[in-house]
Amino acid sequence: MTEHVQSLDARDRTLTGLLEYPHGRVAALAPDGLRVPVPAALGLGADRLVPVPEDGANMLELLHPDDVVAALTTWERAGRTGVASLDARMRDEPDRRCKVTAIDMRHRYGVFVCVLVDLDGQGTASGGASTEQSLASLRPRSARMLKRFDGVIVDIDDRVTRMLGWTRQEMIGSRSTRFFHEEEVHRSITAWLDMLGTRQGSRSRLRHRCADGGWLWVEIENTYPEAAELADAVIVSHISDVSEEMAAYEALGRREHLFRRLAESLPVGLLQLGRDGSVVYANSQLAAMFGTGAAGTARERLASVVGDDRAVLDAALEDVLCGGPDREIEVTVAPPAARGRRRRCAVTLVGLSDEEGAPGALVCVRDITESVRSREELRIRATFDHLTGCHNRASSLAILDRELSEQGRHLTGVIFIDLNEFKSVNDSLGHAAGDELLVQAADRIRGVIRSDDVVGRIGGDEFLLICPRLEVAAEVAGIAERVGEALEGEVALSAGTARLSAAIGVTCSAPGSTGDALIAQADTAMYESKRRRSRRPVPFGEALAGADAARERLLPPPAPGR
Repeated sequence: MTEHVQSLDARDRTLTGLLEYPHGRVAALAPDGLRVPVPAALGLGADRLVPVPEDGANMLELLHPDDVVAALTTWERAGRTGVASLDARMRDEPDRRCKVTAIDMRHRYGVFVCVLVDLDGQGTASGGASTEQSLASLRPRSARMLKRFDGVIVDIDDRVTRMLGWTRQEMIGSRSTRFFHEEEVHRSITAWLDMLGTRQGSRSRLRHRCADGGWLWVEIENTYPEAAELADAVIVSHISDVSEEMAAYEALGRREHLFRRLAESLPVGLLQLGRDGSVVYANSQLAAMFGTGAAGTARERLASVVGDDRAVLDAALEDVLCGGPDREIEVTVAPPAARGRRRRCAVTLVGLSDEEGAPGALVCVRDITESVRSREELRIRATFDHLTGCHNRASSLAILDRELSEQGRHLTGVIFIDLNEFKSVNDSLGHAAGDELLVQAADRIRGVIRSDDVVGRIGGDEFLLICPRLEVAAEVAGIAERVGEALEGEVALSAGTARLSAAIGVTCSAPGSTGDALIAQADTAMYESKRRRSRRPVPFGEALAGADAARERLLPPPAPGR
């Protein structure tokens, strides 16, 4: 960044303005930084001078050690630009702050003049603050000039010179618009003519040229006096320094511009609403996501939300606008131009209060279609068997436990299915044929069960059928019979024909039944079915009776006479 070198006249004016502060103390510095006697030509009393030690010293010895580095930087800048200043603490009074300004006055006095103005604790340790910022706190905040009806300046007070740097000779006789920024000239002329036409005062803000070539934001209030003739009127212009206020506006404008740039670059839709639900701001991404363009109201902007999600979103938004807690919901969006292609979006609703300066709500919309798809894929992988589409072992057991805990007065049936001679199919026709057989078996089971029944594959060729909400235990037997019939017969496979049959065990819940117990019972019944080779389902009670009979047959006959 190029530094602005102060002209010799500007340095003279700066020093004159600083010396007007009655409590400002003055020191003189040689080019090497050592303190030397203040030139008598300045006409200052002894009470205004910083004493010079007999053995010589520099200005750094007066400052707090923490401010020495900043002071060195300021001294170097003064040598390059002619004027530089900083806020610093005094070594002997650390709580006391001064504005220290160094001015290269070698053209007039052969030395640098350093002026210390007490800030009475109101300064800030700006360290490397620019000269313009440092001197801004020293210039007058208001001034006055007189103008003719045609805008020609006829007089100024000394505060105009201290504020803007121009001398009386440089301004008097010139038209005031000569000192205005070209972008504000037309507006200032219009306001001036309106004042002359209505003979009432006017007020305008504009950038006023300073003698050093810079610009200062000022507010000019023109007061029209009583005059018999327009040519006799002398307009009083009160000039107020509003540079800090305008700097704040400009900073706010830059931040707002930055916010808009950020908002437009984000991969999310943003919508700011007023307290009444009106649209304050919407970025282009929101229009792209919803396909509703620059619609006027929030309802129109979010019109692409479909189904029940529309009512959910409206209710959540109304709640947040009424001071309710922040919300996050998921909605389905179907933009008009998407031709049926729906997207899933996460909508975050954040309430805005007076503390943010804009009561209302902020709506942030993220497209989570791919995330939802991935999440669903993970859920499916964690829930279903990838080959047959049946529930896997873990999810089957979880469903059974849930049904038992919620069954109430109803019963839950469990059917255990084991395909017969599945290994021989793998061995003779190959594992691909075995996979085909499993898929067809699962399809046949699903084709004969109720809509509420759940089919799970819990092993290589083992299936578990959960039948919830039964009125009587006999219902599960009927379901098992249909399954057994469906799994009986020849099956055409890519590698050939296989014979399909299954061993089936059946049980039904009783008060206090657990999932593990029911599976064990159905498994026991299935093994009885396999042992009998009866091609029909075996209930658990029947399996128990068969097991007891088998044990009796295996017992030795009683000894004679006993």
